[in-house]
Amino acid sequence: MKISIYILTMLLTSFELSIYAQETPKKNASSVVSSDKKAIRDVLVKAYKWQEANTSDVDFEPISDKKEERYIGLNYKIHQKRMVSLEGTGYFSKEFLQNYDAIAKGIDARLKSNKDEWMVGDMPPFGEDANPWCRCQDYPNDNPWDKIILKKLDILGETATVWWTWGDAVFSKGFSYKVRLQKENGQWKISYLQGFDKNIFLKK
Repeated sequence: MKISIYILTMLLTSFELSIYAQETPKKNASSVVSSDKKAIRDVLVKAYKWQEANTSDVDFEPISDKKEERYIGLNYKIHQKRMVSLEGTGYFSKEFLQNYDAIAKGIDARLKSNKDEWMVGDMPPFGEDANPWCRCQDYPNDNPWDKIILKKLDILGETATVWWTWGDAVFSKGFSYKVRLQKENGQWKISYLQGFDKNIFLKK
C-alpha cells in the first residue's frame, strides 16, 4: 500500500510539472511578443523620423561632369559621411549598412562605365521612382511617422519580419511596406527595407 501511494504521488507530481511546463512558455511568449512589438515599432518610428530630418533629395548623391550635363559617379565623401551617420543612429544592423553601401558602389560603377546614363535634372535611372524609405510619393501630413502601424509581424528567434502601413484611412488603402529586423546585443535593428532591396534598386 505504501509503495502504491508513493507511486501515485510521484505520478501526480510529474503530471503537475508537465502541465506547468506546457503553460509557462505560452505566457512568457505572449509577454515577449508584446514587448518586442512595441520595441520594433519604436525603432521604426525613430529611424523614419531620423531619415526625414537627415536625407536630402536622394540617398545617393552623384557628381556631375565639368559641363554639369550628366552625372559621372557617386560623391564618395558625402556617401562616407552618410554611412557614419546611419551607423551612429543605432537603428540599423550590419546587414543593412552593408547592403546600403553595396547599392552605392553599384550606382557608382554603373555611372562610371556608362551602363546607366543620368542627365542632370532627370530622374535617376535606378530605384523605383519613389521614396525608397516607404516606396511612396506621398504620405500623411502632420507627424506622418507617428501614424505607422504594424499590419503583420512574424518573429522567429532574433529575426523579425514586419509589414507596416499608415494609421490613416486614405493612405493605408492598399499600402504596406516590408521590413526585416535583427537583434544585435539585445536591441532590434533594421536589417532590410523593401525600398532598398539591392536586386530591385539596381535592376533598371
